[in-house]
This record gives sequence, structure tokens and C-alpha cells, in this order.
Amino acid sequence: MNDLSVIEAEFGDLTKYAECPDFWVAKPDKAMPFIESLKKANVHTIGESAGGREIIAIEYGEKESLDAPCDNLCSVLASKLVPPDPTDIFPDAFFGSERRKKPVLALQGAIHGGELTGTVASLNLCQVIETGKDLRGKAWPRLQYLAKDTRIAIVPWLNPDGTDRWPIPNTSNVPSKLCGLCTQGVAKDGTRHKYPAVKAMSPIPPEDTSFMGSYYNDAGYNLQYDFCMPHRQPETIAWMQYYLSERPDAALIWHCNAGSMIGPPPMFLPVGYQHEISRLGGAVRQRLLREGYEIGRMSWSGLPGLGKPGFDQITAVYFNCGAMPVLCELPNGSDLHPFSCEEMLDVGLITIEETLFYAHRDGLRPYETWDKVKKQLAKRA
Repeated sequence: MNDLSVIEAEFGDLTKYAECPDFWVAKPDKAMPFIESLKKANVHTIGESAGGREIIAIEYGEKESLDAPCDNLCSVLASKLVPPDPTDIFPDAFFGSERRKKPVLALQGAIHGGELTGTVASLNLCQVIETGKDLRGKAWPRLQYLAKDTRIAIVPWLNPDGTDRWPIPNTSNVPSKLCGLCTQGVAKDGTRHKYPAVKAMSPIPPEDTSFMGSYYNDAGYNLQYDFCMPHRQPETIAWMQYYLSERPDAALIWHCNAGSMIGPPPMFLPVGYQHEISRLGGAVRQRLLREGYEIGRMSWSGLPGLGKPGFDQITAVYFNCGAMPVLCELPNGSDLHPFSCEEMLDVGLITIEETLFYAHRDGLRPYETWDKVKKQLAKRA
């Protein structure tokens, strides 16, 4: 299940792709010593993978309790049928009758274990919160200021099985075909699984697999679609329980491709959230373009499969905990659209900074601004 010989026969020794700059803390072997050194974070285990690896969370900012008696958002939304009101999507029974003093943002990394740019950015954010500088020593005063006024919950590796298997942590200028092969895997009969056709097979049978791609946990499941199964994987149960306990205002869900960034809102979200995600995506993209980063952005037009009733982990996050789920495809830096590790880290941290600025200006819930929330909090005080 972890035989790299077929891949190395085509691409040669892969150890050169394991050489990373000190700030590129992508996999636990390099990142855990840094995490254990954090002074201001609350670090704890939220679950265990199919392969028995710990799933951890890193938290900053006080956790504010909610006076919410019900844990089932869909049930609460169904408790009121008329009059129809598309803005009535924050019932007190689930969200609480009073707003928290700080926005709450979750950062989720590596549900596909080799998509690690967001993980690196999230861990560098920890350093920024603690010292004002990232792991390169670059100062981010605005980001530190915004982060300190936010409850932040980071899950760096939601699929630690896939991450442990990932052989090329430094993907800067890596051949895109190599990335694809390490992501999707190879069967024992030599079949090379390819995106997206491989999704028609779930789970990938470990006993028939020579190299299990990083897309999957050790049981062969792509966790992106596991939430809808009757017997869910332990990673899915972990994120559902954790997000429900946090009930963040938004979850920034990291994936990687050529850098299409914040991509179109899931069709089954409330309309207000769809609009909010589009606005946030535009704000992030414009900041990156001003900074000189030639990233893309998925649009509604021309998207493969547009119009199909797609439902995945991103949409499920909303129905689980009420958060605005934001898909962000950060660059992986492969040779199709090369980025250096320095550039990829900048893109990730800028994305977090703009998301936090948006949270403190417009708010991460539709139909309200955070300025309005602060005025309500001042009156309550």
C-alpha cells in the first residue's frame, strides 16, 4: 500500500522533494516539534484516523459559550415553516440568542493528505500570533492584530494517514504528473488512478493497491464524500464533533491545485452564504493581484460539472455546524503553474489576513456587519 517503486521507476528518487525550507512545516515529523513549542495555543487531540494517527486541533482565543439548547441545525431550521424568509437562517435554538464578542474562524488542512500549502500557512499563522512574524522572520502586524481579536481553531491535518504517505512535501516546481500520481495512487496491476474518474471507486481497496494515493485514509476512503455514508470514517466523526462544539462563523477549508483560490459557492447553501462567499473570493483575489500574485479564480461559467447536484464535505460543514464553508484551492507550485515555497506561503497568509479583515468589517454571517454586532455588544455591556 506504500510501494513507491512504480512511481520512482518513472520519476527517479523522490527524496529530493523532501528537502524543504525551515519554514515549510508541511508534515508532522517536521511540524510537531514546532507545535509543541507554542506558548499561547491550546493544542489537543480531537480524534484518530483509520490508521490510528492523532488528529489535532490548535486553538487561539477564548472559547465563548453559546446558550443554544439544540445540536441539530436542520431540525431547528425545520421548526418554523412560514412565513418564508431567506434571511431567517440563524435560529436562537442553534446559534444562541446573543452574539459572541469575537468572530470564530476554523482553518482545516489536508483532508487530501498531500495538499499542504494551507497547513503550512496555518502553522505559520501560529508563529505570527505568538511573535508577530512568520517562520521566515517576516513581520505581519495587521494579520497578528486581526488574529488576536478572533477565536481561531486550526485542524492542520484532517487526513494524517494520507499526509504520512505523501512522499513529496516540497511541491515547488514538481512535475504535475508526479503530483497527480502521488495523489491518486497506483493499483497492484499497474493501473494508475486518475482524477476525476477514480472517484467512481470508493473505497480504493487497500489489498489491491501498490501505492495508496494521499487522497485517501488508510482504509481507502476519500474523506471528501464520506459524510453521507451510513458507517462513517473516524476522521469524519472527528471533524463533525469538533465543528459542532465550536460552531465557527466560517471554516476556511484548504485544498490545493494550480491556485484557483476561493471557488464557487456550493449550490445547496442558503443564498445569503453563496453571495457572501463570492464577495469574500473577490476580496481575496483582488488583494493577491495587487500584491503581484497571478492566481486564478473559479467562476460559475465553464466549471466542469456545473449544474450537477454536488454535495461534499464543504457543504456538509454548513449543515453540521452552521459555518460558512469556504473552499480555497491554494497553489501547490507544480510545474504547470510554478510557485516557490516563499510565494505559496505569502499567498496563504494573505488569504487568511483578508478573510480575517472581512470577518471584522463585513462579518462572516450574511445579513449583518461586524460593526453592527459590536454596537449591539456595547449596548449589552
